[in-house]
Amino acid sequence: MPDPTTVHIDAALTSVSVAFRNNEFIAEQVAPTVPVRKQSDRYFVLDPDKMAQRETLDHRAPGAEAREVDFALSSDSYYCEDHALETAIPDEERDNADLALQPEIDRTEFLTEKILLNREIQLETTLRTNTHVEELEVEDSGGWAGETSNPFANLDAAGMRIMSGIQRRPNTLVVGYAVFDILRNHPRIIERVQHCMPGVVTTDLLAQLFDLDRVVVGRAMKNSAPLGRSPDMHPVWGSDHVYLMYVPQRAGLKQPAAMYTFAWNGAGGGVGRDGTVVERWREDRRKADMIRVQKYYDHKVIASGAMIRLVNVT
Repeated sequence: MPDPTTVHIDAALTSVSVAFRNNEFIAEQVAPTVPVRKQSDRYFVLDPDKMAQRETLDHRAPGAEAREVDFALSSDSYYCEDHALETAIPDEERDNADLALQPEIDRTEFLTEKILLNREIQLETTLRTNTHVEELEVEDSGGWAGETSNPFANLDAAGMRIMSGIQRRPNTLVVGYAVFDILRNHPRIIERVQHCMPGVVTTDLLAQLFDLDRVVVGRAMKNSAPLGRSPDMHPVWGSDHVYLMYVPQRAGLKQPAAMYTFAWNGAGGGVGRDGTVVERWREDRRKADMIRVQKYYDHKVIASGAMIRLVNVT
């Protein structure tokens, strides 16, 4: 265990970690980050009784007061757990590194990618298992892979439920790559585009066909093999579930959203806005410099009515 007096936050490496991106990870697009000043706290859930959707008499007679209306608030809590990994840079490695290699940056990005992969896996698990999210089953035999299936009808039905729940049309469809491959080759989709939009069916084209802002494809892979065994690669985002949801353009707690990621930005003096902190220290007994990357976050379903989980899609 490092001596606490020798551990310090490296602002430059924290910036490297915050800036690091793997474009195959989609967590930020699905559950945008909300920076918070406290590691744990409560937050308000607006209008759980849907008072905004209730018809109310608003006629005011001359000289009379306007009808007063209000909405209720409920609350939930978050706790930003610490997700941390560390690694050593031996003096021998540093002394023999080529000029093109930057041990501190390389290790920081390596640790960051592993933590972001874990975040991706945890987000997928939350979406797939959360019991408050309404499900809609695709009843066609073989799911969307069946020739008689109708993704348009399934998504329209799910979209109407979301409209009923939050008075906003869904704008995002989240699918794994296997489902994306099925959709872009689906006969109903090919039929709609073959005469007017020849070429490859892209995510932008699917979004246009489904009347959405975007279709987000999860392409991340994870190695499920035990340590020391040959890699056993599997997709993080499975083929049996897809998620239709409303994701606001700007994260904020005063509007409905399917999910947010609360990120504690107060750790270590608040260096990383997204809950990221990178620490360094020296371990002379190992003749090595140590680097630790940490992210404090919590995935939360904010408005369960803002999302539908479609199951048995393949």
